Amino acid sequence: MENQLIVLDTDILIDFFSNVTPGAEVVSILISREEAVLTSVSVFELCAGVEGKRRLKQIETLIQNLMILPLDVFEAVMAGKIYTQLKTKGQMIGTHDILIAAICLTNGLPLYTKNVIHFSKIEDLQVLSPGEILTH
Repeated sequence: MENQLIVLDTDILIDFFSNVTPGAEVVSILISREEAVLTSVSVFELCAGVEGKRRLKQIETLIQNLMILPLDVFEAVMAGKIYTQLKTKGQMIGTHDILIAAICLTNGLPLYTKNVIHFSKIEDLQVLSPGEILTH
């Protein structure tokens, strides 16, 4: 059986770097199984405003060892559709989160996040929480 790739949301990556459980434990498991992937948007979010050399080195090491899914034309179009759907419903979320969700949807991959309620507003996005992954 082929491993299922899972996109790691930025909040989970912050837990990983801070060794906060269960997020850090789950990320370690997914990395060891070669199931973890990142979005280019999360790379931006992780790097934005970081000045500590230790944390920058951690981020650099992570992005060198994981597949990074880009924000390209198809993802941008999907993000525009998500934005419109959310705005029409009066359920807006942050632009970066819309971009991350669009990358997940375009690539047919689930998102691992602590912000399940937030991302559940997006139609057809498979959202996984730390507890769900630990039980599998």
